[in-house]
Amino acid sequence: MQRIDLEKWLLEVDAARTNEYYGEATDLCECLDCKNYREACEQLDPQVKQLFHKLGIDPTKPDLLSEFGSIEDGLHLYMGHYYLVGKLIAGAYCSDVEWDPEHTATVGNFTFGFVAVEPSENENLSQPGLWLEFEAKYPWLVKEDQ
Repeated sequence: MQRIDLEKWLLEVDAARTNEYYGEATDLCECLDCKNYREACEQLDPQVKQLFHKLGIDPTKPDLLSEFGSIEDGLHLYMGHYYLVGKLIAGAYCSDVEWDPEHTATVGNFTFGFVAVEPSENENLSQPGLWLEFEAKYPWLVKEDQ
């Protein structure tokens, strides 16, 4: 485990074990919304890529993803979360009712916060960790007939 100072939080993260988790995740949704999100992940802002890399997260494999349609400037709003092996040492957790600038941080078109998660909440988890909750704004990139 290594300590990572990230925006408003101090985390203790096992990036290698988190990366292993994503290496085992092979069941990808093939709906157009999810395909578009994965395509957009190939063009992530360098700061957002660095964030994922530092935490050991594969950005193309969120544990939960929902698309909420087109918003400003032709961007689409996505919300979801990623799992990471680790814990919050300092900083505030966020939740749906606390999704505000005090409990979240924004890097480019990516806003995120952290929530504690237990294995009982998801059958794929073997140990406690964190959800990196997010909302992201990405362009539509895939053709409708794909």
